[in-house]
Amino acid sequence: MDFTYWFPWKYAGIRFQGAGFSVSGGGGPRSRTFTFPDGQTATVSGGGGSVAAGVVTGDFMLRLPLDDFWPNFHLAPYAFTGFGGIFVGSPDIGGNREFVQRTVFVSRTQGAPANQPVTFRGRVLSTLQQDFPGGSQFLGHVGGGLEYRFTPHIGIFGEIGYVFPNLSNNNFIQTNFGLRYAF
Repeated sequence: MDFTYWFPWKYAGIRFQGAGFSVSGGGGPRSRTFTFPDGQTATVSGGGGSVAAGVVTGDFMLRLPLDDFWPNFHLAPYAFTGFGGIFVGSPDIGGNREFVQRTVFVSRTQGAPANQPVTFRGRVLSTLQQDFPGGSQFLGHVGGGLEYRFTPHIGIFGEIGYVFPNLSNNNFIQTNFGLRYAF
């Protein structure tokens, strides 16, 4: 969803955007088999599933309606910059633990009989939560786009932005396009 307000001076405005989505755990379930020196094995499974997430941003926008220079040329390029946040849900919501990837340390006492139960110790990590510790991150973004108005109230737009969450190395490019209705 996108809500934009253009100031009475039509070249500047503010915008608030929000989106919800599902982040995939990367493929289906996976398993790994560990083999001990005496030939006995142990298997660990995990992976797949998804987790809910959302992005909310606020922007300052500048635009140049080309109608001012060329009558009946209803195109307006614009630029934006702003900040917001990424909110990541917990992979444990609804009992969906399959999104979690496990780092497991397998051990069996040296010299113990082969039928001794294998103990698993280690920590549970989500790759998404490694990228976004604590589940949520501050973000900044900058970009530009074009809007074409068929009527004073109905138009189409396309834009591209560069998003940098928490100034980290998991930056990405976001594209938006669609129909706009002006009140």
